[in-house]
Amino acid sequence: MGRIFVSLVVFFIVVGSVLVYQATQGTSSLVLLPSELISKAHASGISRIRVGGKVVGPIDYQTEPSFVLRFRVSDPAGGEPAVPVEYHGLKPDMFQAGRDVLIDGDFESGTIQAAKLQTQCPSKYEPVVPGAGHPVDAK
Repeated sequence: MGRIFVSLVVFFIVVGSVLVYQATQGTSSLVLLPSELISKAHASGISRIRVGGKVVGPIDYQTEPSFVLRFRVSDPAGGEPAVPVEYHGLKPDMFQAGRDVLIDGDFESGTIQAAKLQTQCPSKYEPVVPGAGHPVDAK
């Protein structure tokens, strides 16, 4: 009886581990910088990716006949290379040049086809001056 019980426990642990491994393989992804994406994409043929970087201009936002946002993203520290991004959907509220973004999508023909686009909020809150329309200078 003891050997059968131990064998069943080991069997269920192995099956459970395999199921957890398969489930996380489909949903987990490594966050790449744009420079890493370019170097790894040519070598390994990456398709589904997650990229974190800084938005650089120019930004093209088309609303007719459908919502399409085109821009480039570079490493957060700046510099080249900047990778083109195309996103079909509404532009996020906090989206602008210089803002850090996280992009989930596919890398096709040198362009990130974004399925999901998230912007990072500013690291410091700057209240708007009434009537001026811009943040208070904290100097």
